[in-house]
Amino acid sequence: MEELIKLEERIDRLISLIDELRQKIEELKQENDRLKSRQEEVKKRVDGLIERVDNLFI
Repeated sequence: MEELIKLEERIDRLISLIDELRQKIEELKQENDRLKSRQEEVKKRVDGLIERVDNLFI
């Protein structure tokens, strides 16, 4: 019976760990999406600046 209780405790800890990892993965996905959005915004601004500089030399 004691072994069963220990097994249940281990399973509970594993489930808790899995839940924590899922939450962390979700947070990282959201951060990744935010960074991709920011990267696109920066790229558009840089492209606009390059175009403006090119127009000065033409």
